[in-house]
Amino acid sequence: MNRRSPPWGAIEAFVAAARFGSFKAAAEQLGLSAPAFSRRIQTLEAHVGTKLFDRTMPIPSLTPAGRRYLLRLEPGYEAVRAATEWMMPMPQHRPLRVGVSQSLAISWLVPRLNRLHEAEKGLQVALHTRSGNVDLAGGSADVGIIYGNGDWPELVSHKLFELEAFVVCAPALLAGSAAPRSVDDLSQQQLLEALHPPDLWRVWLERAGGQASLVRERHYFDSIQVLYEAAASGLGLAIGVRPLVDQFLAEGRLVAPFPGAVRLPGAYYLAALPHMRRESAVQAFWRWVASEAAPPNQRPAEVAR
Repeated sequence: MNRRSPPWGAIEAFVAAARFGSFKAAAEQLGLSAPAFSRRIQTLEAHVGTKLFDRTMPIPSLTPAGRRYLLRLEPGYEAVRAATEWMMPMPQHRPLRVGVSQSLAISWLVPRLNRLHEAEKGLQVALHTRSGNVDLAGGSADVGIIYGNGDWPELVSHKLFELEAFVVCAPALLAGSAAPRSVDDLSQQQLLEALHPPDLWRVWLERAGGQASLVRERHYFDSIQVLYEAAASGLGLAIGVRPLVDQFLAEGRLVAPFPGAVRLPGAYYLAALPHMRRESAVQAFWRWVASEAAPPNQRPAEVAR
C-alpha cells in the first residue's frame, strides 16, 4: 500500500519552526494563529510517528529524530521552492533574490540594508534565508552570500571575510564558583551546539589546542542566532563566531570567559552563476556588499567594475 506524503502546510510549518527556533515567529511568518500552527506540527508528527520537537524547554528544539528529518527533508523543500521561483521573470522585472543564511542576515546584512538603499537607488531585494547555504546552482536565488572554501566550479565567487571563533557565555555564569576559566573547565559545562555550521566545538577545540573531553550531552540549534539567545539566557556555553556574535557582545549579553580566539576553516563568499553575475542588479548588489565587507580604506577595485 502506498503511503501518502504529509500535507505541504505541515512540512512548511516544520521547516519554518526549525529555522526560526520559535513556534511564535514561524507562525507569524506563515500568517497562522498559534493553535493552527501547532496543529500543523502535530499533524506532521502523527504522520511520521515520532516527536520532532522537544517542547519541555522554554525554546522548542529539534529532537534527534527532528534533526535527521530536517536534514533529509530540507533539500526537497528547497527544490520545490526553487522550481517555482525559476518560473519568475528575470531580475530587471522583480526584486533581486538574495540567498543568505539566517544568522548572517540577522547579524550582518539586515542592519546594513539602509545603506544599500542609499548607495543603489531603485535596487529592490528579497532576502531568501535558510539555516545553511542557499542552492544557487539550482536557482534558489540570483546571488548569494555563502559559507565554504570557495571551491564551486559552477559559480563565480568573491571572498568577503574569514571567521573568528571563541567561547562565549552569559555574564551571570562568571559569578559562581563553577565559572569556566579555561579550556579544562569545559567538560563540566552545558554546551550549546549549532547544526549549521556543524561541529563548531570540535573544530574550535582542535585549533585552540585544548585537551578537554567534550562528550557531555548538548543542546542543538538549527539557528545560530537562537543558540546565542539561549546562551545569553544562561542555558550554557557556545562558540561565538564573528561577525555573527558581534551584536550580542556589543550589548553585553554575551562575554568571552577566557582567551582562545581561533580562525575557522572556510569563509563567507559572494557567489552567483556566471550568467547571473552579468545582470545589472546582481552587479550593483555585488559591488555594494564587497565594499561593506572590505577593511576600512580598502574598497576592492575589482568589484567596482
